[in-house]
Amino acid sequence: MRETTTLQLLGTPILRLADGSVVKLRQKAYALAAMLYLEFRERTRRATIAERIWEDSTLEQALTNLRQTLLHTRELEARNGFELFDTDATEIELSRNISLDLREISRLRATANAGELEHLIALYRGELLSGIGGFGEGFDQWLAMERSRIEDQFVAHASEAALRIGGRDGHAALQRLAERLPYADAVGRATIELHLAENDEHGARAALEAFRNRLRRGLGLEPAAEITALVDRHGMRRAAEPKQLPGSSPVPVAERPVFVPRVVLLPPLQEHKQTGMPRHLAPALVEDVPIGLSRLRSVSVIAPHTAWQLDPFSALDEVRAHQIDYAVESRVAPDFSGDGLSLAIRLVRSAGREIVWASKYTFSPNAAADRYWDFANGIANALADSIESAELQRERTERSPDAYAHYLTGRHNLRTFDLPKVRRGRKSLRMAREIDPGQASIESALARTYVIEWVLRSGSDHGLLDKAKLHAERAVALDPTDGTAFRELGRVALFDRDLDVSLQHMAMAAARAPHHADLLADYADTLVHNSNFLAAEQKIEEAIRLNPVAPDEYLWTLGAIHFFRGRFEASLNTLHQMRNQDPGLRLMAAAAAMGGQADLARKYRQRALEQQPDFSVARWASRMPQRDPADVDFYVEALRRAGFK
Repeated sequence: MRETTTLQLLGTPILRLADGSVVKLRQKAYALAAMLYLEFRERTRRATIAERIWEDSTLEQALTNLRQTLLHTRELEARNGFELFDTDATEIELSRNISLDLREISRLRATANAGELEHLIALYRGELLSGIGGFGEGFDQWLAMERSRIEDQFVAHASEAALRIGGRDGHAALQRLAERLPYADAVGRATIELHLAENDEHGARAALEAFRNRLRRGLGLEPAAEITALVDRHGMRRAAEPKQLPGSSPVPVAERPVFVPRVVLLPPLQEHKQTGMPRHLAPALVEDVPIGLSRLRSVSVIAPHTAWQLDPFSALDEVRAHQIDYAVESRVAPDFSGDGLSLAIRLVRSAGREIVWASKYTFSPNAAADRYWDFANGIANALADSIESAELQRERTERSPDAYAHYLTGRHNLRTFDLPKVRRGRKSLRMAREIDPGQASIESALARTYVIEWVLRSGSDHGLLDKAKLHAERAVALDPTDGTAFRELGRVALFDRDLDVSLQHMAMAAARAPHHADLLADYADTLVHNSNFLAAEQKIEEAIRLNPVAPDEYLWTLGAIHFFRGRFEASLNTLHQMRNQDPGLRLMAAAAAMGGQADLARKYRQRALEQQPDFSVARWASRMPQRDPADVDFYVEALRRAGFK
């Protein structure tokens, strides 16, 4: 069997033998190979893929068509001495004896060799399965999505490789990329960045103008604002815009970004010894308020994780250091006008320590639900857009005091990934639901408990995902604006390997809660599994801006993004910041191995195997939900280089 037989699926599909001669396959054979590799990790049931390729036929007819295509391919295999498909009565697999361009270009993210980069760029001969289509609406939609995704990934990885290599070779690679994809933002950006890295301001300006001219001539568009800003940020005068021609429209000027104030709710001070007041109630209330405010677009609320790292006695200095504009201070103390407790709240401008708003309320377990709205509306009235503030007032609902107290107790127990606490939290949330069954927030939190337990139990009980989905769907039915409910639906779909649905739900979640840091971090993780690393990096950066003392989960996600984008040193630097590095040890070993640090990779491998001595690369890879199989292959290669078996 010739191992050098090559299947080219990028551009016009071709199967080329070792001697350079071409074998002409049926179009459906090329489609089979592409879908096997991209959708099914090279192996699936015959009936499954037959229905996808021949979607307008009955299953019986689709299987007949598949048999005919395979029979034609086998005749060519026997005549020319190669093997493309391995089949039995029920399954079909893409042979690994074939050199596949889709698999080869995944090496772009790790290459630092100019000759290899030139070879890998040459593999991109055009869009996936060029000239093939019309098999059915579902297949054509899938093909369009894959074409776009593969092109975006290729451009991003190749541009970053050119920047890594730098110098004349880097510029030559970027020029070849511009010839193939003249309108790609990533290529224009990388060309400018390489000139700037060389302190070549004239070259950067010329590169910007060349990119602008390509866009104008070809598409009638202007470069994205962030690309032109690369030149402006380095203190260079923008090249003069061409004079407006008679009858032409002026180029629109980007609007100045709208200022969105950043506010943090500091942990409450508790200056009382009343045994009837649970000590967790006030902190849980203050943690719950940012979740509700995260749906506002005109105010950005810092996540409780960061807030809880700040000392409420001396927090304003730290608040300013994190570029946070306002702090909400609160204090629970004896109410000297009566026998109970009072909750004092004040909103302080961090720059001048000016008190913007202050008020004082009675506080007890029965009053917690009302205090939630006092917190939320006080902040919104002071800082939010008047329209959003009015909408928040209209959304005020009557909550059962007893139900809300149980809800806060349940939420409090979800702060750490500890299974007994998660189950205690679920018990409290069930009690809240029995008292007040019409609250979407309770249903969302219940869904969260099942998602967390599924993770903690390593996905051993699929029934947990079913229960999570049920509660999340109830939450959506009760409140379609609840972003946290869509978040849980997105996580369930991801763990259930339904990557398209997971993305849809996470996009809806982020649209409904644009300033919910943990939700954005989960969205970033979902984008990582969907092999969209550029968008994932943007989302995790948004999450970190809202949670600047980043939790380990954020750092793990960002470390994975750096790894998959070939930034191995940056990946290690990020993962080193994790307070508990145990979950990231395998990734650290992989990044060290790919970065040429064999001793460090060995150290992390040994630590990882101490935690999980029976770890198997093949078993792990089979469970990894990932859009692009090349990402799995890349990670597997990195783990094997690190010494994992």
